[in-house]
Amino acid sequence: MSSALHPGGIAVGVFDAARCLRSATADFATLLGLAEPLPVGLPLDELLAALPPRAPETPPPSEGISCCYEIAGRLLEFAEQPLPDGGCTLAVMDTTEINRTAEALRAGREVAEAGARAKARFLSTMSHELRTPLNAVIGFAETLAFDAARPGATPDPAEVEEYALHIRDAGRHLLGLIDDMLDLVRLDSGAYQIADDTLDAARLVQTAARAIAPAAEVAGLVVSQRDEVGPLRLHGDERRLRRLLGHLLDNAVKFSFRGGDVEISATRTEEGGVAMVVRDQGRGMAPDEIERALLPFHQLDTRLSRRVGGTGLGLYFCRAVAEAHGGQLRLQSRPGIGTTATLVLPPARLIEPLPSQQLAQENQ
Repeated sequence: MSSALHPGGIAVGVFDAARCLRSATADFATLLGLAEPLPVGLPLDELLAALPPRAPETPPPSEGISCCYEIAGRLLEFAEQPLPDGGCTLAVMDTTEINRTAEALRAGREVAEAGARAKARFLSTMSHELRTPLNAVIGFAETLAFDAARPGATPDPAEVEEYALHIRDAGRHLLGLIDDMLDLVRLDSGAYQIADDTLDAARLVQTAARAIAPAAEVAGLVVSQRDEVGPLRLHGDERRLRRLLGHLLDNAVKFSFRGGDVEISATRTEEGGVAMVVRDQGRGMAPDEIERALLPFHQLDTRLSRRVGGTGLGLYFCRAVAEAHGGQLRLQSRPGIGTTATLVLPPARLIEPLPSQQLAQENQ
């Protein structure tokens, strides 16, 4: 038996014309997971029969490789080469790490390609989302200008007010889109920071419910609110928390069926924090759809002709804001039943009431 060290992670066995073992490198048996030492004269077919079943050849063997085996968690490639005297050599190479690296590279490439496709869809969708309010702004502004420029024209105040409100609403929608884009850039650059405002949890819920009421009325939905926390002050970024609740309510309205209910509530958590919950009775999502909905640039319906609008950033933004506050965004959903989105803020975000306030509450 030769005791030569195997070069480059390759163990080699030499077989004679009768395909019986003549010699092998010291770690030949070890690599194959067989008892040492292998006896001289061991037939190659008997040696191969002692090995576990061949591994699925994924990825396929390299050029010159006859087969692959998976032994003790290691992926081994076998290469048999003939010798001039009629014998052969059997080279065994441990390619576990090589294949792991190749698999990681393939997975990374797939993720990058999926991200590129998602961004391309997002740019197409964003173009559509920007054009809609811009067309409203331009159209109503041109109408107002045309009416004002007519000789002897007397603008109808009610009509002017209506057009001005349309322009205002479209402008606010555009501002929201731009804010989402700026926040996305800040998230990607690591420069995302939140303000430290003092705000009231119940008032935050009430404001969000009032803001969505007109859209809910148009959609034939009833929005209700429930407050179980009473006067409760928090530290947080009021503007972004309002936008977060606005996104959750907007999704609830967009994906609900006419005649349904949307509820927003504020409750205390078992840990002593606060939870703001938006619940609908809409189309709901399957588990895999929830995972996709939380990714940036992803939408469950990517058609420009889809029933509802959106850029695919809303839930991603909501999760980022929740985590920036040390909290969580939790989604529970079932297809055809509805979705419950919960913003959970930790106890550290709560501001304890002053002693005089606490005493007054206890005496009520």
